[in-house]
Amino acid sequence: MDTRTKPVYVVGAAGHQGGAAMRHLQALGVEAHALFDERDARRRDQRWSEPGARIARFDEPDALERALRGVGALVLVLEDPETGPAERLRHGRVLIDAAVAAGVGQIVFAAATGPDHHRLSCDVSAETERYLRRLDVPATVLRPATIMEEVPWYWLARYGRQITLATPFVADAHLPLVALDDVGALAALAASRPGEFAGRSIDLAGDTETPLQIAARLTEALGQPVEYEEVQVEGVFVYQEASTQVHDIEWLRGVYPRLHTFSSWLEDGGLALCRRHLGMTSPDEVREVA
Repeated sequence: MDTRTKPVYVVGAAGHQGGAAMRHLQALGVEAHALFDERDARRRDQRWSEPGARIARFDEPDALERALRGVGALVLVLEDPETGPAERLRHGRVLIDAAVAAGVGQIVFAAATGPDHHRLSCDVSAETERYLRRLDVPATVLRPATIMEEVPWYWLARYGRQITLATPFVADAHLPLVALDDVGALAALAASRPGEFAGRSIDLAGDTETPLQIAARLTEALGQPVEYEEVQVEGVFVYQEASTQVHDIEWLRGVYPRLHTFSSWLEDGGLALCRRHLGMTSPDEVREVA
């Protein structure tokens, strides 16, 4: 099925990954709209008032099936911050069942599988993926590695004059990384080109860096020393894949040449995000603090 002739709906469009998928779908010329749970407060944002957005109660299979009729593909990102693991798992199953019943031609599920995610979130993603695979329907599962934006969001901090990069990894762990925008881009490609992506489970990464290498790159980019510190974070775990090379990187770069390395992510807005997080509005200001 050519999804360019039918709309693509995105669950999680108000979140980071779903929003990136929406942007890339629209950039590809694909008609793309948001599908919200009736109880999701984010649907009240003015940007979702466009006529194509649909609202249904995610615990009502018949309502979801009606909402998904005539849809070419469904991008499924279960990242509503107001829902817990059990509810996300239930919603994932019901959404998948509704998509199958409605005849949706391709399902793209973006899982939470980064090596530093909360264990419950990963368990929910793994169970949702198993459920999807048991149904034997055209589907693509995307398993993002650690998101590069987590560096400024969670790991980078300034204490007085000192900038610290604190992660739950040992200093020389080989950590697969992927830019948030690339997750959205690849979700959009999987939804719009099912012939190329259907049936695949793809580990998403654009680079592999150790925490010490990340600190060194930030030191150079910011013009100020960035110290590394390993910390333990409650509820966060690290598994073996944190130090395992992602073998899909070259294939991913072949289908999406703009796939970011950590260095190119810094150049393409990541450094500006780090500076804003640190309260440094310009390179000159960074160096003045040093």
